[in-house]
Amino acid sequence: MSITGGIIIYVNLWMIIFFMVLPFGITNQIDSPDYQKGTDPGAPVESRMKKKILITTLIATVIFSLILVVDQLDLFNIRKILF
Repeated sequence: MSITGGIIIYVNLWMIIFFMVLPFGITNQIDSPDYQKGTDPGAPVESRMKKKILITTLIATVIFSLILVVDQLDLFNIRKILF
């Protein structure tokens, strides 16, 4: 795997995991006791973005490390399977 290919795989993996982690722990304003009129009822009270970015980075790094090990040890090679 080249450096460019590794970066592309990591960024794509990070974005997919980020969108999976994003909805966890969200409390809508309509569900909170401090609901103010004039705000969007579906907007989150507190987004906790730093925590979600950290969790996403940790998960993506672990999964990317597994992918890198599999690639470096040549445990899965699609060219050997197909041809």
